[in-house]
Amino acid sequence: MTRAAAPVNQALIEDPTADILDRLRAIPGLTVQENPNGSPVPNGHRFFVMEYDQPADHSRPECQRFKQRITLLHTSDTAPMVLYASGYYVSTRVSRSELTLFLGANQLSIEHRFFPPSRPEPADWSLLTVKQSAADFHRIVQAFKPIYSARWLSTGASKGGETVVFFRRFYPQDVDATVAYVAPLAHRDDARFPAFQDTLGGPALAECRERIHTFQRTVLERREEMVQLWREFAQINKLTYEQLGFEKALEHAVIDTYFAFWQYDKPENCDQFPGPEATIDELLTTLSQQVGLSSLADTGIGSLSYYAPYFYQAAVELGWPQSHEAFLGDLIHFPGTNNSLVHAPPGVPLAPFRDEAMQDIQDWVSTQGERLMFIYGEFDPWTAAAYSLGGARDSYLYMVPGGNHSSNISRLPDEQYSEAFSTVLRWAGVTGMKRAPIRVEPRFEEFAPHLPPRLRPRDVR
Repeated sequence: MTRAAAPVNQALIEDPTADILDRLRAIPGLTVQENPNGSPVPNGHRFFVMEYDQPADHSRPECQRFKQRITLLHTSDTAPMVLYASGYYVSTRVSRSELTLFLGANQLSIEHRFFPPSRPEPADWSLLTVKQSAADFHRIVQAFKPIYSARWLSTGASKGGETVVFFRRFYPQDVDATVAYVAPLAHRDDARFPAFQDTLGGPALAECRERIHTFQRTVLERREEMVQLWREFAQINKLTYEQLGFEKALEHAVIDTYFAFWQYDKPENCDQFPGPEATIDELLTTLSQQVGLSSLADTGIGSLSYYAPYFYQAAVELGWPQSHEAFLGDLIHFPGTNNSLVHAPPGVPLAPFRDEAMQDIQDWVSTQGERLMFIYGEFDPWTAAAYSLGGARDSYLYMVPGGNHSSNISRLPDEQYSEAFSTVLRWAGVTGMKRAPIRVEPRFEEFAPHLPPRLRPRDVR
């Protein structure tokens, strides 16, 4: 016998005089805790950690269900709402996006499906698609809109930026506008990436590029010693590398070093790479600082299994960069393996790659998109796969000069910053604010402390 659902107290949900906790608890399928971890909360705000009941398959809502973790930073039911997506996990500590700080807004943060604990059990990985994820977001937005009736803006960085654009494609009217930071739209084994990296920064940065390449060659030329030292590191830190093996993990880390430096660092820091005279310890320390040796391990925070849902998504829909390795020649013993097909969770069947998935998103942006803003960094390798606005209406694309994967509105030149900030205010329906009081630095706590080498914003405090 199926238990009857509790009656919905819609009047309480919509009652602006009721306490916000009571209103949230009246939403069907939502469980709510107020700041269970005692996270510091800004003045005038309240913080809630919640779980929302979702179908594993939105085309069959009567079947398997799971709990999706979300958080809410509440200031007022009349303030704008910022819908924030990390594309990965969600933190149970307070963090605010750039738009939230700009607007003094509420912020609803959603964990992506299949990132634990927001995973159906047992997990049917074929349900990890951009369309199913968009339907998750749609149900959550519809559940919260009776409380928050002001303008809604969605935002996210990197994979989170991708996620909110995907959501707009399938449910374009759920939010009023979208700001996506450093969000790529990649192809399968995308050749645009090595071409972009080959000339990154132009002639002025040729010396920096070559210094990193020299470091990469040096590490691989001393492969046997490096692998032995890595084995010792793994034993001390109780890490295993069965999915890749130590030699393949070393190659992938070396290849990713160049990508990671331009993604997260600045050209003036290029001198941190030691030359051929460096000791083995110095080489491994630098490699670890750039990539994180634990990110290629089997388990643990930041490991391959920790980010298994991302690697699965990339292998079947999101696409991935072609490995920038040709210049290393015979030093590469496992050519063409530094990709999401190899990093995907072992034992999980991979659906055939859907080339049409990302093309469909780009087609929607170009022909039907509106009120979209994209922010990219000039030196960020992911900019190789930037969106094209095409015929998108009231939409904008900005490039931060010399910017990396932490590029945001606050890092734009003054004129573009003022224009972008004014556009955000207009979209949010906020009047009377001439300019941002300060240029803000958002915190993306949900990515700390260890991050994978792909699709992660470095703006972590």
